[in-house]
Amino acid sequence: MASNKRIVTIVDQANNNPLECVVRRVFRSSQGDECMLLCPVDMPVQILKSVNFEGWSAVSDEEVETILPAADYALAKIHIHLVYSGFCYTARGGFCYSEEDIFDFRTDNGQSVDGLPTEGVEITCFQVDGSHYMIYTPSDPLLFVAVKDANGRLQIADDDLLDDPAIISAIDEETEFNALVEEEAALLESLMGER
Repeated sequence: MASNKRIVTIVDQANNNPLECVVRRVFRSSQGDECMLLCPVDMPVQILKSVNFEGWSAVSDEEVETILPAADYALAKIHIHLVYSGFCYTARGGFCYSEEDIFDFRTDNGQSVDGLPTEGVEITCFQVDGSHYMIYTPSDPLLFVAVKDANGRLQIADDDLLDDPAIISAIDEETEFNALVEEEAALLESLMGER
């Protein structure tokens, strides 16, 4: 684990790739484990595939592996660089968007689509072998819960620990905090527009 006060690096044991994260909260679980709520430093990205131009579907890990060079090139064309991070792919570079750029992944009847967040922002699109793909970032922050192991190294929390009331409370507090920040930014933007 590398540390620079608010930045830590956690390593994905599955592929040995690092993921740099901002420490959003430090707290203890109900069992007394030292926990951290982490958010990637770089923008998390996912790739979707167009389904008969009627919607989008998640792309399997195997298919992602085959289209990564095309995704990397599509991002490079807009001066964003794909990072092969641990736990997720991330992108580094300048990217700005407004509320109007956020789109809803829910179906017409309001149901969420398996494997997709409810909202996201399109970064770019590309084609491979006649298939249309979109690279997007979720509009809500991607949060990881990490726990220090016996050797003091950070590990992603096991699924059963995620049901811990202290962890649920920390995630809820962070979500509420982010919502307040967004509301304040929207209010300031509307006030500045009125002048």
